[in-house]
Amino acid sequence: MDTLRKILKEMKGYYRYLAITFFAMLMLTAAQLYFPLITRKLVALIETGSPDLPKQAITLGGILLGVYFLQSLCTYFKSYYSHYAAWNCISDLRIKLYDHIQYLSMSYFQDKQVGQLMSRITADSSNIEVLIGHALPDTIVNLFIFAGAAVILFSINPLLAALTLLTLPLTALVVWIYSTKVRPLFRFGHVKMGELNAVLQDNLSGIKEIQVFNQQREERANVDQKSKEHVKYLLGALKKSAVFQPFISFVNNLGSVVIVVAGGILAFQGKLMASDIVAFMMYSSLFYQPMLTLGRIVEDMQNALTAADRIFEVLDTHSEVQDRKGAFPIRDVSGEITFEHVDFSYEEKTRVLCDINLRIKSGETIALVGPTGVGKTTFVNLITRFYDPDGGRILLDGKDLRDITLKSLRDNISIVLQDVFLFNGTVLENIAYGCKEASREAVMQAAKIANADEFIDKMENGYDTVIGERGTKLSGGQKQRLSIARAILRNRKILILDEATAAVDTATERLIQEAIEKVSRDRTTIIIAHRLSTIKNADRIVVLSENGIEQIGKHEELLRIDGPYRKLVMANQ
Repeated sequence: MDTLRKILKEMKGYYRYLAITFFAMLMLTAAQLYFPLITRKLVALIETGSPDLPKQAITLGGILLGVYFLQSLCTYFKSYYSHYAAWNCISDLRIKLYDHIQYLSMSYFQDKQVGQLMSRITADSSNIEVLIGHALPDTIVNLFIFAGAAVILFSINPLLAALTLLTLPLTALVVWIYSTKVRPLFRFGHVKMGELNAVLQDNLSGIKEIQVFNQQREERANVDQKSKEHVKYLLGALKKSAVFQPFISFVNNLGSVVIVVAGGILAFQGKLMASDIVAFMMYSSLFYQPMLTLGRIVEDMQNALTAADRIFEVLDTHSEVQDRKGAFPIRDVSGEITFEHVDFSYEEKTRVLCDINLRIKSGETIALVGPTGVGKTTFVNLITRFYDPDGGRILLDGKDLRDITLKSLRDNISIVLQDVFLFNGTVLENIAYGCKEASREAVMQAAKIANADEFIDKMENGYDTVIGERGTKLSGGQKQRLSIARAILRNRKILILDEATAAVDTATERLIQEAIEKVSRDRTTIIIAHRLSTIKNADRIVVLSENGIEQIGKHEELLRIDGPYRKLVMANQ
């Protein structure tokens, strides 16, 4: 019920369409309940030998025609507006879910697969449509029919009506058992479908690696396993449905047996007219109709509610990194960054940074060096607030980052990451991604500074060339230069370069380094690099180890000391 309430809350903007659907269902129920009354009236006229039978039959036929027309019209309104509300609600829910995922902290994504999250946004949300557009309207219609038929049955003959209710407790028990047994199977089925989507997404993204290492057969086996696991749980649920639905049908048919036997005896005793028996049989069919469709409805609802649980599980997840109460936007940033006794770990038992103290002056260029795994990229992750420190604090212009709104903080940072991500758009769109208002001339100037204009001009459509998903049409060095051009165009007070020249040759690296030196003037620049040639001109070099900050100084100063930095330089020669 809690999940159902959440779904209904999401549908708040479409209640008026549901109201139209509800009214149509009321009229549809009335039409269905009125038809047996016409049949009962006709049989009574025949039974009594009424002289006005032909005229009455024409009148009843006209009424029946009107009832059928109303039934068709109401079916249209019920079907269209329930689906209109359902699919629009699903669209809103997908957007809400995607938007929520966008703002979750990086820690949430550490153990999540992209395919799993895509499955929740697409497949799971589609399953909810079955609940809104089919299961709920059908449930309401069937409840009305059930109640209306029950009232009419008791008005015809209370004794016979009471006898037909004997099978209801057994039906209710079977429905309860079915619901408790089947829903977990549907949930496992959704989980396995998410795992299958995750594997497919990974494999399609890494198709080059699969072909290079001749892993087609192994990956096919992996996909085959995930697909069969999904089918296993789904068939388990459907097997129980296959047993449940015929059993419900059999139990309901017992009611018809009761009507034939008891109705025949009552008619023999003169306590029931033939027209009443005909009407009773027709209304009992309507009475049992909800029970006959109950199996399908319960199955649809279990499937949809399971999918909804997976969606609301994500929506109920709160980001670990978010604006504090009273957080304010920062303006006129000078770029001074201070680490005060900062501790951080991605996992509880593995400390990455321990008691780090560092002051980066406004406009200063700082280089972070050290072996892999000592926390260089973690510095960047903490400054951008992808994560918050476990202990201590980080200040920007003397203000705790957690007191500054995330949007304004990141609005003041340009960043080039080692793993460059480009979108399936044009060169111009990718460079201007963080600066949509930039003119074409500004984009071209940024590309020129990043030494990217040379290869862009050689492309078939220049800046309007579509580069493919993740920039598949570009080399690693070209991707890197587009990413640098993007950061240059963004033109923020804080510039972060995480292995920005890792994928370029020595000649290109020298040109990019010249560009970086130009754009880093009057900016706080943080450079992470394994190539020590790119950091020689830094104002200060911070040498990190597993124990924290080992050395700080200029290139020449550190070289004169027999320490970690000198060993790194010697190892790179």
